[in-house]
Amino acid sequence: MRKYSKFLMAVLCTAITLSTVGCGDSNANDKKDTSSEAASSPAASPKKTSTVLDEEGNIDYDYYVKLGDYNKIELNTSSIDENTQSQIDDNIKASNDYKESKKGKVKSGDTINIYYVGKIEGETFEGGSCTEEDNPEGFNLEIGSGRFIDGFEDALIGKTIGKEYEIEASFPEEYPPNEELAGKPAVFTVNINYKVIYPELTDKFVKKNFKDFDENYDNTAEGYTKYIRNNMIRDMAWDYVYISSTVTEYPDDMLEEVKLQYVTPITYYLSKNGTTLEEYLEAAGMTQEDFDSQVEKSAKTDLEKRLIFGAIFNKEGREVSEEEYKEILDQYLKEYSCDDQEALDKLFEQYYGTTSDSIINNEIIYGNVVDLLAENVKEI
Repeated sequence: MRKYSKFLMAVLCTAITLSTVGCGDSNANDKKDTSSEAASSPAASPKKTSTVLDEEGNIDYDYYVKLGDYNKIELNTSSIDENTQSQIDDNIKASNDYKESKKGKVKSGDTINIYYVGKIEGETFEGGSCTEEDNPEGFNLEIGSGRFIDGFEDALIGKTIGKEYEIEASFPEEYPPNEELAGKPAVFTVNINYKVIYPELTDKFVKKNFKDFDENYDNTAEGYTKYIRNNMIRDMAWDYVYISSTVTEYPDDMLEEVKLQYVTPITYYLSKNGTTLEEYLEAAGMTQEDFDSQVEKSAKTDLEKRLIFGAIFNKEGREVSEEEYKEILDQYLKEYSCDDQEALDKLFEQYYGTTSDSIINNEIIYGNVVDLLAENVKEI
């Protein structure tokens, strides 16, 4: 099973998800993030002159980044184990492989399946209902998750599973998703269908739901736990170094590229749904200035990470090998149903505002860096 870095999985600055895309398909895919200029690329795009370069013509990372100490990373064993278990629990929940219990009462932390109909002054309102007719599977709600407005989830605690209740809750005074509902009291008729009982992680569960998750690990509960734990160490090591490092300046041209890479998939998605960014922002109650500010903030955070892992890769004197590059390229060509890299580039530029070489190089660089950081971890 192919592993993608978390860095490259984050693509949108809003909650828009794109559908599957291929070179012969007119729809987009949400798998990949965009990426920046890469060091030592076999097929890298030309660098823009406004970026400060070193004597070899690569990005002068020392000019932009003050690295934290990445040679000695101390991580608490209990924190690693807690985060590992939390990730396993989340993955089990995401599998939707669970049993239904129609007995007992609702407790904090329980996940229950419900139908509900919300009314304000006796009238239903948009987005306030989940009925059996519209959604036969119901809605799984974890009590205490804060997914519903204040008062809704707490009011369900102690209620009997299998019964219907009327729940009173008020919308907050400031409610950006729909300002017309702000501050208004609502009454929800809630049917508690059942309690969700998630299974333990067993060999049988792994073989059924996470089959062949990684060829380097046994396809067992123990193997899966080791896999998640090792990846958690990589993530935590990266967070450790990212927090301890400082980006002193942002290359203007690179920042503009990252902004474009955030905006392009959003505008594409909206156009495929027959609307424009302006219309979307108006419906969302967001100004163009608000949107630009969000993009700027997200792009800077993204660029910080690219500069930091690029600086480590460069300082270690590593290079992207042709073998590594070709392996990832071949995987992308297959996944996106493209005959060659030229077709892949056209696809990525249209949908993601970038070319495949920058994505490939950043995936390789990031993977190399987090592997290095994981090796430098000392558990305490």
